[in-house]
Amino acid sequence: MVRVSVAHRPTPLASALALLLCAASTAILAPTLDQRVAVLAALAGTGLVAAGGREFSAPVPQGRLWTALGAALVVGAILRGETLADPRHSIELVPGLVGMALVGLGVRPIRQRFARRFVSAGLAVMIVGVSLAGIFEAAGPLRLLGAAAAAVAAWDAAEHGISLGEQLRTDAGTRTVELVHTGATSAYGAATVAAALLVYDHGATGLPLSGLVLLLAAAVTLLALLYR
Repeated sequence: MVRVSVAHRPTPLASALALLLCAASTAILAPTLDQRVAVLAALAGTGLVAAGGREFSAPVPQGRLWTALGAALVVGAILRGETLADPRHSIELVPGLVGMALVGLGVRPIRQRFARRFVSAGLAVMIVGVSLAGIFEAAGPLRLLGAAAAAVAAWDAAEHGISLGEQLRTDAGTRTVELVHTGATSAYGAATVAAALLVYDHGATGLPLSGLVLLLAAAVTLLALLYR
């Protein structure tokens, strides 16, 4: 019997969209130049790590040296985030960077059976980061809800890429499906954020932190239900 090797890995487009949404979620909470330079460095590094071992028609940097460089960029960005002069800026930044790194491992993945665990852990860390930004930095509802929605959309895109990779080869023609799915999820997240802000601005301006957290939880739950 001849064994045929099939590359069931997360699809590259959905993986890239997931990482971009992770970066967007983190950048929404981290508005300073230093923070966003760290976000870009982590995004580039995570992309190099996630690209390792794949087959691309376009010239994409791969190989152990590029993977090592990517890992170094991610670690350097996290260390830079931890040593910012203002500790509040570190609180805004570091959870998002760690979450991005975990999602990156999930869409690589190091071991296939760990893919969903890494992606779920990444979402959990990013949501914790959103909550910390609300508690310690008093970030406004737009930033909190926008960052939470982008984090869930990133998780959804990664899960979708993993599912497609399990069912089809990664070189199958699924780009339209991936773009439509991620676009629909992102649009739903934007509508959820808009609805929550509308409620907040009309009669709920004195909303306590616990209420805002409930709004965040509702946004996360609704987007998760959309995926299911």
